[in-house]
Amino acid sequence: MKYIVGYTADRGGKLALNLACNIAYAARNHEDPVEVDLVMVVRNQSPFTAVYPSADPLGYEEILDTTLRGWADEALAMIPEGISARVLIRAADSEAEGIIAAAEEVGARMIVVAPRAHGLGGSLGSVANALLHSSPVPVMLAVPQSTPEEPTGPGPSRVTAFVGTKEGAEAVAHMAAVTAQHHHLPVRIVSLLELDGSRDDADQLAETRELIEEIAGRTTLGSEVIVAHGSTLDEAISQVEWRPHEIALLGSARMGGRRLFLGSTAHKVLRVTPVPVVVVPRDYSAAAAARIENQGGQAS
Repeated sequence: MKYIVGYTADRGGKLALNLACNIAYAARNHEDPVEVDLVMVVRNQSPFTAVYPSADPLGYEEILDTTLRGWADEALAMIPEGISARVLIRAADSEAEGIIAAAEEVGARMIVVAPRAHGLGGSLGSVANALLHSSPVPVMLAVPQSTPEEPTGPGPSRVTAFVGTKEGAEAVAHMAAVTAQHHHLPVRIVSLLELDGSRDDADQLAETRELIEEIAGRTTLGSEVIVAHGSTLDEAISQVEWRPHEIALLGSARMGGRRLFLGSTAHKVLRVTPVPVVVVPRDYSAAAAARIENQGGQAS
């Protein structure tokens, strides 16, 4: 299983690398361990498009810029023992374009990046925003309050999927099941309900729970279902409790099509959620379902 890390030699790049390594380290003894590819993007028409370190029959390694070589060495030195990792240097017109191209090239399961603004104040930074509008695979966002300090520290403890009643919910539930299965974790399905006062609260809660339990029953390997509710969306979100080192999944908005697009609810959840957040393309469920079948239902 491949994880792509959008790496830059700064605090954000190290956050993303640390998070990916933490997940990979926890799965290092699994049948299908996580392999980490760090992608460094340079301007298009650059000769620096080699895999480093590796044999390089075209001779590009010999002309790698000293700075890029130093960044690659520094990044690889941070990889814990037991994790398979390499640095990919790709030329592209933009950082997001290069990361996506690398993810498609290696068949990555996930892209991991750190928002330049760390997910606060409604801004994710240009690279994260571009990925959330363009990526064909899930994107995990690493922010300081949710990234383990040590890559060899405790791995993920639970997978929580935020699921609504609109199209795209099953994609998130499927991805939650795939992630939980691979890491042998419990799954929690959470729906956020803003009570509008137009109907009896108990009826709204019962109806929402029934819909979410139906989705959970079709798409996961067994999960806890919670309907967090309040008079406002913020109040509903505040009712959700978290375990240390948990992973949360959100779906892209319907207008995003196959590609990712964050809606207003997802932005609010991302802003306040104290754990790493994965944003899932809304039609990713078909691929996820195939992976569940192929892996043979080994989740615990």
